Amino acid sequence: MSSQRKQNIAALFLSVTLLMTGIATAALGTTTYQSAFAQTAGCVELAVNGTLMRGLELEPNLVNLGSTFVRENQTEPAYRLFSINDVHPAMVRVPATGFENETGVSVAVEIWCVPPAGLGTLLSKEPPGLSIGKVRLADGETVVLGVIAEPALLSGMRDISNFTTNDGAAGFRVYIANEGMRFIDEALAEGNLTDQQEQVVRAYRNAGELLFNNGQYRGAIDVLNHAVKMLDIEERLYINIPLGYTAP
Repeated sequence: MSSQRKQNIAALFLSVTLLMTGIATAALGTTTYQSAFAQTAGCVELAVNGTLMRGLELEPNLVNLGSTFVRENQTEPAYRLFSINDVHPAMVRVPATGFENETGVSVAVEIWCVPPAGLGTLLSKEPPGLSIGKVRLADGETVVLGVIAEPALLSGMRDISNFTTNDGAAGFRVYIANEGMRFIDEALAEGNLTDQQEQVVRAYRNAGELLFNNGQYRGAIDVLNHAVKMLDIEERLYINIPLGYTAP
């Protein structure tokens, strides 16, 4: 742990009690996010499942086009979700080449309203192997455009379809939060922290788990990220997530 990190521990420790109080209060609620944006005429609804989602690495690619978040949703149970070296996820409809015997699951997505003229620009900035195609949502009827993967991209990659939300949808944020808790637990097991440092880290870890268990995955990642940054954990999943990323 760097000397600068150690110097910040005392100040962080003083703030943890207030943080925990606010988190515990938030975790008791079950309010579903309601979009502040009405769908406007002429926009294209796009389902995103990874780093284009709110607060993650490529969200500016949507925002800079004038896109607006509409709602959270799920796909029909016909897809698998993979982590591409923990840089981004990839969703593929099954059966597909190389995945003929896989059982499909629902995937948690965000629906964004994207100006039609911006779709080409957005796609050009997506990682290789991802494209835009048609995605059917959980109601079995609604079809929107969505970010999907070429099967060849998934060779040797980790299937994260078992990292599911409370209502059973595979979710990239669920994976990020789960891995964050694992990273922190491994660092704590090394026993290299002072008692005060360990108290602070455990406070963040426990608060993150509380939010996670309540289905508040964005908040869980934000809290766990504080501990990850304090511990100088340089795992790819968290490197490009800033502190306070859940803020509007």
